[in-house]
Amino acid sequence: MTGKILRTVLASIFLLIGLSSMAQKTDTIIHINGNVLLGEIKKLDNGIISFKMDGMGTIKFELDKINTFKSQKSFQIVVKNGMQYYGSFDTSLSKRMVNMNLINGRELVAVENIVELYPIKKNFWLRTSGLFSLGFSYSKGSGIANLNTSGKLDYRNRKSYTVFNWTENTTLQKDTITSNKTDLTLNFQRAIIRKWYFGLNAELSSNSELGLDMRALAGFSIINYLVQNYHNRLYLSAGSSGNKEWSGGETTPVNNIEGLLGLNYHYFKFTNPEIHITTYLKTYPNFTTAGRWRLNYSLDAMVEVINDFHVGINFYYNFDSKPLSADASTNDYGITTTLSYSFH
Repeated sequence: MTGKILRTVLASIFLLIGLSSMAQKTDTIIHINGNVLLGEIKKLDNGIISFKMDGMGTIKFELDKINTFKSQKSFQIVVKNGMQYYGSFDTSLSKRMVNMNLINGRELVAVENIVELYPIKKNFWLRTSGLFSLGFSYSKGSGIANLNTSGKLDYRNRKSYTVFNWTENTTLQKDTITSNKTDLTLNFQRAIIRKWYFGLNAELSSNSELGLDMRALAGFSIINYLVQNYHNRLYLSAGSSGNKEWSGGETTPVNNIEGLLGLNYHYFKFTNPEIHITTYLKTYPNFTTAGRWRLNYSLDAMVEVINDFHVGINFYYNFDSKPLSADASTNDYGITTTLSYSFH
């Protein structure tokens, strides 16, 4: 009797799991060639829809290959003009159009105008993505080795975006560290209206070439996305920050109030191979020390060689018109080749 009950319970559990799995994969994508695909929309970003199909796993579609699609699940939707919506989707008879089912009615939108799409009820892991990079070079003749490590973790919520970045560049000669540059940054963006965001940032950094033992910084900014489509993201930021700087082994830090003016750009192309280019330029006029200003520039360019693995280059340039240490250089720069792994 007990065995029969147990078998009944197990059969019910497996039936519920099967029905749940079937319920999750009820989204429909209609390809521009007319093919109808059934599965589950995981997300849309950078012009790519991640779509899970039975027997094939998760595959990726370029947005310009999709005629229309349908899903009864609730999504966070960002369109090209910066507007955000929450709703589900239904197919449209119009070419390359889709209907958004919203709380206050239905709205027709061009497929190519959708910039981001994330299921609202999905878990933390799906909304998180990351990148890890490693670069190394060595010359026997000079005995100089260069090591570069970097990474990024970002998380998207309904109206906010949080990203943590770290980079470390170390130069060694005959087992001695001759220079070191380290940056840890945490950035938070909160949508205000359309393409306008409010930003908070915190940073820890050091640069031996500029005579900086450590800088601890916290600030805010107003951000405007000048360009926001599925190949390009360009935004301008302006704000202010305060920091403490330690240099030359001094125990008493120097306090500063700085302005911020920055320009960030990201380019993505889902070709064969896949291409990513990310670059930024930030300048910090110092309100505490007359005539002092800083500038940071970075460029990362990567090409995918196999699934989720990339090769690329990283270039950085840092400038400080009045470094704390009198014998320190006013600028530092470097370039390395990298091997990277990304997820989600």
